[in-house]
Amino acid sequence: MTSQAPCRRFGECGGCASQDVPYDGQLEAKSERVAAAFAAAGLDLAPAVRPAPAVWRYRNKLEFAFGDVYPPEDNGPWLRLGFKARKRWNKTVDVGDCLLASEDASLLLARVRAWAEARELPPYNSVKRTGLLRYLVLREAKNTGERMVMLVTTAGDPRLPAAAGLKESFLSALSPVPVTTALWGINAGVSDTAECGSREVLTGEGSITEALNLRGLSAGGDPPAARRSLRFRISPQSFFQTNTLATELLYSQVREWVRAFSPGAVQDLYCGGGGIGLSVADLCGELVGVESNPLGVADAQANAALNGIGNARFVQGLAEAVLPTLPPADAVIVDPPRPGLHPKLLAAAVARPASRLIYVSCNPDALARDLKALGAVYAVSEAAAFDLFPHTPHVETAVLLARRG
Repeated sequence: MTSQAPCRRFGECGGCASQDVPYDGQLEAKSERVAAAFAAAGLDLAPAVRPAPAVWRYRNKLEFAFGDVYPPEDNGPWLRLGFKARKRWNKTVDVGDCLLASEDASLLLARVRAWAEARELPPYNSVKRTGLLRYLVLREAKNTGERMVMLVTTAGDPRLPAAAGLKESFLSALSPVPVTTALWGINAGVSDTAECGSREVLTGEGSITEALNLRGLSAGGDPPAARRSLRFRISPQSFFQTNTLATELLYSQVREWVRAFSPGAVQDLYCGGGGIGLSVADLCGELVGVESNPLGVADAQANAALNGIGNARFVQGLAEAVLPTLPPADAVIVDPPRPGLHPKLLAAAVARPASRLIYVSCNPDALARDLKALGAVYAVSEAAAFDLFPHTPHVETAVLLARRG
């Protein structure tokens, strides 16, 4: 069953895929997808997907793309600021109000669009590889209210950010919207992304702070031992789940599983900025996080210090290369990218199984494949699923496995 999508750009914009499906129907479809993945792994498990605390205005990070209007319109707008069109990477859909962004984002878009038009700053054309303006990146801390704005431009246009007064006028354009920090980033490459080779902080410290408040989720209630409040530094390049409130539910579930068996040593693989591992650091004797991205390791170390956590250390390297070099752990947590676990990591996990393994996955199909391989030494104890991405097909699944024998 479908209904009228509330966004007038739905179907044209490449963001949401199912705004026209009632939310209960979205959850049902995601639950069926997770159940099918478990069935493919020979498991009779069908956890109902837990709904997101907020269905609209939930995203804490958005990358708005600049684009030109083609073919040109007589006396019409010549610059667009919004999202890539569905299945059209070289076309930008102008967006006035994204219903996944905060209400302040609408004013921000209007102000920056007007600023760029008034100064005739050309948007980047990914086909011709000309122009200046690439992306406007917005990161918002839902629990602390802090906000980061970063303008991403090229470095090859004559009208560079160094032009007199351009940076000051950009900050002035932001002024009606509370902004904690603003940056100007340069992507001098040909890839059409918001990744930057260099950044300049225009105001603030170049990062924001978010808080996660974890709690008990089981029928046993919310005892004090289940609760944990943490603060995280978010820099422009930091990995942080894009749905803060739903992430609190996911991490609370992982924390509940770890709290039930009080491990001595925990290893957090693909740890990013340390989010999951630091959420359980007070429940174990030692936490070791492994992350291939050096920026992620720096974030994790900063987050441990920010929260006064002294029993955590972080190792830079590929998880499949580092895991065999670490001492055995009581519990291993993995949160791999969409392709799932590397075959060498699977082999290492099977060769030296921990007492418990917690697998957090954003891809049910990759999860099913990996559960088959892990089934030689692990049995699934519990599973839970969470909707971190309403109006999209994506779902987050967490599985607790116990070593056989």
